Order: sequence, then C-alpha cells, then structure tokens
Amino acid sequence: MKLTYNWVKEFVSLRRSPEQIAEALTMAGLEVESLAPLPSGQVGAEDFLMEVAVTPNRGDCLGILGLAREAAALTGGRLKFPPAAPHSLDGGVKRLVAVKIVNPRLCPRYSARIVQDIGVASSPSWMRDRLEACGIRSINNVVDITNYVMLETGQPLHAFDLNRLAARQIVVRPAGEIRKFKTLDGVERDLAPEDLLICDGDTPVALAGVMGGMESEVQAATRTVLLESAHFDPLSVRRTTKRLGLHTEASHRFERGVDPEGTLYALDRAVFLLTKFASGTPVVGVMDHYPRRAKARAILLREAKVQRLLGIEIKRAEIERILKSLGLRVQNRSKSGLKIISPSYRPDLSREADLVEELARLHGYQKIPSTLPLVRPQGAKADIRLSRERSIRSFLIGEGLNELVNLPFTSNLMNSRFPGLWEGRAAPVPILNPLIQENAEMRLSLVPGLLQNLRSHLAQKVKSFWAFELGKVFCSGGDKLPQERQQLTAILYGHRERKGLRVKEEPAVFADVKGLLEGVLDVLGLGQRATWTDGRIPPLLHPGKAAWLRLDDSALGYLGEFHPDLREEFDLPTFFIFELDIEKLLQYAPRKLAARSLP
Repeated sequence: MKLTYNWVKEFVSLRRSPEQIAEALTMAGLEVESLAPLPSGQVGAEDFLMEVAVTPNRGDCLGILGLAREAAALTGGRLKFPPAAPHSLDGGVKRLVAVKIVNPRLCPRYSARIVQDIGVASSPSWMRDRLEACGIRSINNVVDITNYVMLETGQPLHAFDLNRLAARQIVVRPAGEIRKFKTLDGVERDLAPEDLLICDGDTPVALAGVMGGMESEVQAATRTVLLESAHFDPLSVRRTTKRLGLHTEASHRFERGVDPEGTLYALDRAVFLLTKFASGTPVVGVMDHYPRRAKARAILLREAKVQRLLGIEIKRAEIERILKSLGLRVQNRSKSGLKIISPSYRPDLSREADLVEELARLHGYQKIPSTLPLVRPQGAKADIRLSRERSIRSFLIGEGLNELVNLPFTSNLMNSRFPGLWEGRAAPVPILNPLIQENAEMRLSLVPGLLQNLRSHLAQKVKSFWAFELGKVFCSGGDKLPQERQQLTAILYGHRERKGLRVKEEPAVFADVKGLLEGVLDVLGLGQRATWTDGRIPPLLHPGKAAWLRLDDSALGYLGEFHPDLREEFDLPTFFIFELDIEKLLQYAPRKLAARSLP
C-alpha cells in the first residue's frame, strides 16, 4: 500500500515526523518498507512517499482511512473524515435505474448513485500527482476520482456511462451460460459459470470486483455516470482473479475483505469530488440493496486472560482506551470482563485472543518483558519412526546422494504414467483450487518430481545427478478420507561424485543401485530377510534390467533402468531409478529393545 505523508495528515492530526510515524506503524505490525521524499514540485508541498506491507488479514489498512486510524490510535491524534456529499433517502435514483442481486451470498450489498451533467476532462494536477505517486495511472477526472476515493477509503468504486446502459437494470449474477466478456484492457476473457458479473439486463458490463467492460466505460462524451460501490464475496473474487490471471487494485482489496458498511460513505465522497472537479449535479437519493446485513460480533474480553497471554497486567481503563481508539465499542462491563463489539471493517477480530493481540500491538511490544515460560521439565518420548527416517537420509547422503524436496502436485498425465506402489488401481486426489491448472492432482509417486529435477539439471549441462526424495504420496480413498504413505525414490545418472587421488569417474550401473538398496535395508535391520525377484516388472523400467524387492511375499519396492521408450518420450539419457514403500519397510523393521540389569 503506497501513500503520502501529507495525505495521511488530512485524515488525522499528526505532530510527529514521517520517520517517527513510520517507526510507530512498523512496531505495531504494519511494516513501513520504504520512506522516501518526493521530488520537489510533485504533490505540492514537501512530502514523503510511504510503502506499507499490509498483511492479508488487514484489508482495512488498504485505504488511507484505515492507516490513519492506526496512526491516531498510536499517537493519540484525532481521526478526521474528508468532506462528502450526503445522500438522501429520496427515490430519485430508483426512477432512473433498477438493481437486482441474484445471489446475495456473492454480493451482500450493492449501492449506487447517479451524477448528471458532468464534464469529462483532465484531473487537477495535485490529484494526478498523488495517484501516480501511488502507482495508479491518471485517465480522466471521473475515473481518477473513483481511484482516488478507493485509495482514501479502501472501497473500490466503478463508474458506468449511464446512457450506454440500454436496459437501465443492473443485475448482479453468476456468469452461467455467458462464456465471453471483454474487459477494459481490451482482452476477451473466457468465463466460468461461477464468475460474478454486473449485467445491464442480460448484457455483461463488468467483471464484479475485478474490472469493468469496454461497452460501458466513461468516454469524453459521457454526461451521466452511475457510480457503483458494492461488497463482493472475497472467495468468489479470488477464484476469478486466480483463474484469469487478472489482478487489479480493486480485486486486491475485495480479496482481503472490504467494509460492507463503508459503501455509502465512499459513494458520497466520490459524488462530492465529482461535483467539485467535474461540475456534476448529483441526482437526489441513493440505491442501496443490502439483503445480507451482517450482525455485529460481541466478544467477551477478560482481564485475567489478557494477563495470562501477555504476562503483564493492563488496567481496565487502559484496555478501554486502546480498544476505543481502534473503533471498537464497549457494550457491557461486568466483573467477568468487558463485552466488546467488533466493527465491520475489522473481520479479523473474531475471538478473545484477537483482542489481546490488539492490546499488545497498541500498548507496545517493547513494554512486554522478555522472560522464559514456566515449564515442567520432563523427558521426551523417542520418535522411533523419525529416528529411522533420519538414519535412511544420513546413509544416502553419506553415499553421495543429494536430498530433494518437491511440491506434492502433479498433472493427470504424470499420475497415469507413474502410479507408484499402490495396490490395485490407484485414483489420484484432485485439487479444488490448484496453483496452476496443469498440476491439478496430488502425486501418486515421487517419480514425476525427480524427473523434472533431472531435466532441469541436464539443461545446466551437469554430468552427474544422484538424488533422492523421502516424502508423502497420496491416493483417493473413495468415500473415505484420502490415504497418505511415505515413500523413498532415487535417481542415479552419471558417475558418483567422489573426491581424492586416482578416482575414476565411472557411470552408475545396476549393481550400484542394488548396493544402495541393500544398504537401506541394513540400516533398518532387514538385510538378511529381503529377497530379489524378477516378476511382473513395472512399465517404467527396462524389462531386462529391473527387479522387485520382496519380503514375505509383500512387494516393498523396485529398482532398475528407466525404460528406453519413456527416455525417448521425455528426452532423457540412460539412468537408474528405485522406489521403496517406507511404510511397509518400517512395519517389518525389528524394534530396538533396551534393557537394564536389575540392581
């Protein structure tokens, strides 16, 4: 979040320097990443540009109003609201346009006002300078005012050319059968049925919470605008932006949560600026559909809990002062504690521990003494499974292999080619919201990740790649929960890295792989019990250079040379591979018994 110091001063009376305000915000959990003076002549008087790292749970601080509220609470300053054009309850707007919300869960609130007789022109130089300092390109006075108010309040706005809305009926609805929509950047987007749209009757005019459309944008000839100020479901907006790869200033705020009670003030502020800088005439009244008004959250805060969590005592009067400075309201006082009402712009405050954290931030972390917690010393129970996995890792690293860790996601193609060691036909676990569409399943085997690692190393012209991964694989459990198993997979390509005089660089052979597996078995105490068979060889291995590892008729894993057909398909050289089911190995591994002689 970028903002200027003088802009903040319009919202709160500050007597501290920019450096002191930056330090106070940082110590309160809102890290000021940079503070730099703006060039002389830009944004008027001497000013400083601040860049604040806002955490995802603090959507209220994605507007200057929210950061000013924090600064006021930290410095004792008085919070001020810039002037706005108050709305009336007259139905003038309803006679010009209708609003319908099809799914209130996706759009809990939709507010709109109309401004007539505007003149589209350039914005005042001071407004352009402030927008550009914050990283937003100036377009015209109407669009700039919507962006300006968004930066002030954190509430995204959108301006429609009302005369280009033929049906004069705003319908907020999922895309459904609508498959295409051209956004303001001129790109035609492929829509999913669940994407939320703003429509003029049946015609889409905006991608809700993300970007407007070409057919209703404000142009030089625009004379009447419909101002939209709405509250959209954060999850719906996030799914749309992730799928389309379209991230905007508006979506950034909606994804993190916008104050549903702030739509009208943002509208009134924008109408005030349009009246002043676009010579507009506001239509009397406001359109405000609010079918899902959220109930205020009441949280019991106990002084004893504050002391137990923070380790210090904060007096009740100080607790009330701090919470009131953040806009929280004390509804009831009793011996058991304070009943606190959380404001709508702080959805992150939902439980008692959240309020205690706010007290710690505003009271000052530096005032909390550094002390060791009181614990009762007791011996820890040895984790046998973890100890044996560490022994396997230590052995393989000692033999010259490198351990790799890959993400557990892969494609449907790779899961079908490399189904792993699951018994029967394994079904992969689908991912509902994948990072990328190609990798939309959980891996059945560790092989796909290691193959990608090998290809990456070969692209760097490496001559040797001896690596392993010890990690989880996943399989769908049908109606039950998915299954997880620990597996070990390794790839041996080229010569083993050796150091010393007269060392010959010889490529890996079948005996090297077999020796490594026998070493793993010795580490687990199974060296004398396991047997090698050449039964039904897995399709990924060379038929004449592969073997199964078995114990008591149970398949523990396989080893061998990668199949030539697959090598050609994936454009890979000759290498060896093995895969072991660690779960089964640990079941068969003998337990270590410790005994002490009798006294």
